[in-house]
Amino acid sequence: MSDSVRKAVGVETIGMTMRFGGFTALDAVSVKVPAGSFHALLGENGAGKSTLVKCMMGFYHPTSGDMLVDGREVAIASPRDASALGLGMVYQHFTLVPSLTGAENLVISREKVPGIIDWRKERGDLAVFMERMPFKLPLDVKVAELAAGEKQKLEIIKQLYLGRSFLVLDEPTSVLTPGEAQEVLGLVRAMTKAGDLTVLMISH
Repeated sequence: MSDSVRKAVGVETIGMTMRFGGFTALDAVSVKVPAGSFHALLGENGAGKSTLVKCMMGFYHPTSGDMLVDGREVAIASPRDASALGLGMVYQHFTLVPSLTGAENLVISREKVPGIIDWRKERGDLAVFMERMPFKLPLDVKVAELAAGEKQKLEIIKQLYLGRSFLVLDEPTSVLTPGEAQEVLGLVRAMTKAGDLTVLMISH
């Protein structure tokens, strides 16, 4: 868990191009997402949304172009590099381990997990962390028993627990009811307005 809450960071791509052989998936794409903002990236399937995000997150290495984080040019060669800069992604499909509790999912998501976990200490630390979160969730319940909206909240909380302050939300409402979607997006928007988070949402 990050020892301190990171403030939102801004991300910008300049002339980002991605070619797969003779196919150009991205052609000099420039996007600016200011710190503390909530933007949506809209487009049909095949428009290049996922390719752009994968370049930003270090899954792909763009053919050309630059990327800036808080106005500083950065080289993101891997998802680990993106994570170190506070960039994270919440995927369309859940990545949580269903048979584990929320607390267990959070603790094992860290880059370094002790061989023997002091669960009394971890639960105390998690309680302090959750006091700062807009989402209220029962972390002692197995993920398999949570509703879809609660799982989505836990996915977002996991990224915040890991110190991410720029989140890409990939079709975040696709598995939620209208009420759940309104609640989750409303709480995320509140975090952007408070300056604690920057969000880029992918949607059709």
